[in-house]
Amino acid sequence: MIDSKSLFDAGDLVLDSQNKRVKLHQYPAGQFDELDELMKKQAEAIDASKIIIYAKKADVTQWQSRGYVLEGRIDGFFRGENAYLLSLFLTPERGTSAAPELAEENLKLSLAKAGTEAKKTLPPGYSMREAGEADAEALAKLYGLVFATYPTPMDDPAYIVKAMRGGTRFIVAEQDGEIACAASAEVTERFGSAEMTDCATHPAHAGKGLLQPIFLALEKKMEEAGIYFLYSLTRAQSASMNITAAKMGYEYRGRLINNCTIFSGFEDMNIWVKPLRPVWE
Repeated sequence: MIDSKSLFDAGDLVLDSQNKRVKLHQYPAGQFDELDELMKKQAEAIDASKIIIYAKKADVTQWQSRGYVLEGRIDGFFRGENAYLLSLFLTPERGTSAAPELAEENLKLSLAKAGTEAKKTLPPGYSMREAGEADAEALAKLYGLVFATYPTPMDDPAYIVKAMRGGTRFIVAEQDGEIACAASAEVTERFGSAEMTDCATHPAHAGKGLLQPIFLALEKKMEEAGIYFLYSLTRAQSASMNITAAKMGYEYRGRLINNCTIFSGFEDMNIWVKPLRPVWE
C-alpha cells in the first residue's frame, strides 16, 4: 500500500496545478502499478495532462512498459546518481511539440558553440552581488517585465522571499543601483543538486553578456556549499539561453515536451547538465 501522505510530506510527490503536471522524485521500490495508479488519480484531481517521474536507471524499463516516455536525464541529480526523466502524456496535445524544427535548429546552433570561451567579467559600469530579501520587490518587477507567463510566480515578492528562505541563491548584475540581470540556483539539499534558473535580463541591458558572469559566480557558490551537481532547463524555442548553457560547459541531455508554461504558454524545455564531481548511473 502506497503511503501518499509521506510522499507529499517529503516533497517527493508534487502537484503543480499551474503547469498542469504531477511530478514524482523518489518513491518506494518495486510498487510501479500502485504508483502509476496514484499519480493518474492525482493528475485527474488537478486536471493535469503530464506526469513526470525522476527514476533510477534500473527502473526505466518498468516505467516504459507502462507507457512512460524517456525524455532525458539529469546527471548526478540524486546525490551524484543520475535521474532519468520519464513522462506520461495524458492528452495527445500535451505530448505534441508545437515547434520541433525550431527547437532542433536552436540546439544545433548551441552545440556548435559548446566549449567556446565564456565571458567571465561584467562590462564596464556594471557590478555584481548576491541578492537578499530586500531585493524581492525589484526582482519581482524584473521577472514580471521579462516574462508574460512563468512556471512559478516570480512576479510576487513574497514568493521570492519564500524561495530565498528555502535555500535559493540569487545573484544580480546592477548598473547605477538598478538590477539589470538576475539568475538563481535553486538548491535541493537532500539531493545535493541545484537547478540554475530564473534567468532574466532587462530589455534595456540585453546583449551585454551579463548572464555568463552571474552563472560563474553561482557555480562557485554552489561548489563552496558542497552542491556539485548542476542543471538548467532552457526554453527550446529560444536560442539565447541554450547558447549560454553550451558556452558555459553544460551538456545537453534531452528535451521535455510541453513541460511548463513560460513566456508564450506551454513550451518544450531542454535539459543541460554540469556536474562538478563524477557521477554514477
